[in-house]
Amino acid sequence: MDTIAVLINGSEEAAASIEFGAREAALRHCALRLVAVWEVPASILGGGVAGQEVYDEFRETAESLMAEAVAKAAELAPDVPVETRVVKGQPGPAFIEESRDATLIVAARRRHPGIKELVMGSISKHIVSHAERPVVVIPLLGRGQSSRSEGSE
Repeated sequence: MDTIAVLINGSEEAAASIEFGAREAALRHCALRLVAVWEVPASILGGGVAGQEVYDEFRETAESLMAEAVAKAAELAPDVPVETRVVKGQPGPAFIEESRDATLIVAARRRHPGIKELVMGSISKHIVSHAERPVVVIPLLGRGQSSRSEGSE
């Protein structure tokens, strides 16, 4: 069965990606693969204070975000089979690895204020640059704009 892979991280932008991915999977009669990637930031590791409980906390946060994403996907497209992957690593490379066999890859573009809003974030840029499949980057639309996916990059 074909699969649409969606990167989730609990952000408002990722919620828009889940919505797009779930609806697209329903239209294409595909499975939906939700991928949450977690890592302990170098700033915490460098301080020498990262015991097992710190790793557990980051993993549990990712698992909690995944549970929310699964519930949202089920609400939007109840007939779509959902696969979940919660992996440790850097978000861009880990997501690329987890979506290597997907038919379509969906990621969100983080919205930045000012001139930065015109460029993609580092994770979206990594995904677009390294993906071996078609990629849809979903922008978070501001108030008063259409929620249709035609504005995606």
